[in-house]
Amino acid sequence: MKRFFFLFVAVCLISSLYASSVEDKYIMKTFENGQLYFILPYEIPVQTSKAKALSADITYLTTSDSVTMNISVWTDRELATDSIALEGGERIVIKDFQTFFIEPEGKLWLHRYSLRYPLVCLTKLYAAESPFSMIIYTREQEMAYGYSSKVWSKERAWMNKILHTIDSNRRLYK
Repeated sequence: MKRFFFLFVAVCLISSLYASSVEDKYIMKTFENGQLYFILPYEIPVQTSKAKALSADITYLTTSDSVTMNISVWTDRELATDSIALEGGERIVIKDFQTFFIEPEGKLWLHRYSLRYPLVCLTKLYAAESPFSMIIYTREQEMAYGYSSKVWSKERAWMNKILHTIDSNRRLYK
């Protein structure tokens, strides 16, 4: 199962290079225990510095109440992350996240984290009029990522179409 998952993620990453419409922003596969949705990697611009944008992907199985968001963060030095906050329609502070790895990548450090939180929270974040943002708290600093108001309406629209599709199909597996 682990091999299948990693192969699935690899295919999804390659597919993301060609994403252009809402249908190209996610992959859905049907299994005996529900439908698996993989929202392909997308960027969330940095707000606090001239650093590289954060990359996020989301996985959701219709028989679960939670989503898994994996994020990649590039910084000029290795960080000791304390918590990660998601803000929009509400504020979610996640202290219990998994660090997959921290490694040098060229002149930067790549940090890969996995966050798990309720699907309803993701829905509220993208239903909000105020732009979604993510803040990474470390001992040394805060790093904020998010959308401008102009970009937010476009990002919000495609994510809400996917969330509507998920909600429609989720009811089939309850």
